[in-house]
Amino acid sequence: MTEEIILTGGRTTQEVVLIGDRVFRSIGPNAPFVHHVLTFLENAGVHCVPKYMGMETDGNREILSYITGSVPRNLGQFSIEQCCQAVQLMKALHKCLQDFPGCPDGETVCHNDLSPCNFVFNGNKPIAVIDWDAASFGCPLNDLAYAIWMWVDIGNEENDSHWVKSHITAMLDTYEVPMTERGSFYGRIIRQMERVAESVFPTQKQTYDTRVWALGCKEWFQRFWRDFM
Repeated sequence: MTEEIILTGGRTTQEVVLIGDRVFRSIGPNAPFVHHVLTFLENAGVHCVPKYMGMETDGNREILSYITGSVPRNLGQFSIEQCCQAVQLMKALHKCLQDFPGCPDGETVCHNDLSPCNFVFNGNKPIAVIDWDAASFGCPLNDLAYAIWMWVDIGNEENDSHWVKSHITAMLDTYEVPMTERGSFYGRIIRQMERVAESVFPTQKQTYDTRVWALGCKEWFQRFWRDFM
């Protein structure tokens, strides 16, 4: 029997293992939608996401293709180049998924957790997006706002405000966010922090720790946001 290798990286789905060249993952209630999204992207010729390859016979785990590379276990200081490379992937996915069946006008299929911890890196370059469990229809700029928070690690006291500002500006430029939308982007990031603060996780400790962290990020961003804008 082929050995099961436990995979680390993504932070939301438990029991992720590699068997041969395929990934086996436990599924959640959103799995049918996610499988449709991954199949749609594959049919559209998009290669920066895993391929959905079916379910185990007992139906307990989904089977995905394995994308070779490394996945960060935590947030960190990513270069402007890395942040912009990630944004290029996000923008391409958002554009493609605007044509997903049933997608409302002006929306796309949002990943909703575009943290570095859900990207596969080849060397120092982000090349693919994994862990689509939270995917849903939504505003692409909200997906970008969350991603900026995560990639720039907004709220980390070790990051200089000018360093943060340069990264945010570069990511907005790469996504080509119109100037008319930039004045409200502070509010989009704040709302993402509030959304995460209200999230419920499997344990009370996870829920509490995440709420404290997200509200701490919000306080930091409110304190310095005038420097960013």
